[in-house]
Amino acid sequence: MSALVKMKIFGFDNENYSGSSKFDFAVQVNPNTIKFDKSIQLTDKQIAGLGESNKTYSKHKETSFGFDVLLDATGVISPIDIKEQVEKLEKTVYTLNGETHQPNFVKISWGDFLFKGILHSMNYEYTLFTPEGKPLRVKISLSFCGYMSLQEAAKKENKQSPDLSRIITLKAGESIPYWCNEIYGDASHCTDIARHNRLTGFLNVKPGTELMFPPLIRVES
Repeated sequence: MSALVKMKIFGFDNENYSGSSKFDFAVQVNPNTIKFDKSIQLTDKQIAGLGESNKTYSKHKETSFGFDVLLDATGVISPIDIKEQVEKLEKTVYTLNGETHQPNFVKISWGDFLFKGILHSMNYEYTLFTPEGKPLRVKISLSFCGYMSLQEAAKKENKQSPDLSRIITLKAGESIPYWCNEIYGDASHCTDIARHNRLTGFLNVKPGTELMFPPLIRVES
């Protein structure tokens, strides 16, 4: 018989979800239902010579991910303190991180499910109390928006167009000028690309270095 695997939520202080998580939360009871929402954004493209338009693809919208967390302190499941567990969950997904001044980036792991994003909303429904008013049971509805770093998003997109971000791992004999010419048809963008990738210069970049080549209109100065 397989061992029970609990859903876990990990909070990270960086958009790359790297290093050790700063906070984590394991659910008391695995959710019965998980909701995914995936959608595509379309734009109107005017048809030349006609007063009509066609819907054309613009981008994939971020995925939303939601489920309910049940906390039960009646002793039927396992002994817990509702207040402590709520605080632990909020520190993981909701409370502002003192270093980044924003909530944590969240990774949710359970079986075949792995979701990366940030909290969109959390709603509480308390349904059972002691005679003194201490909560014994609460259902917390969580909703998350998918979030990827620019480099991770570019890797996933992987479209060969100067209008879209590309990730390149330099090989021996290659350079930033070489790829600027290949992608943009103009090697004069070397300084911008080096700055965008937080390099001190575009010369003598070692093979194996991973670089992002963003759309020209998005190159940061």
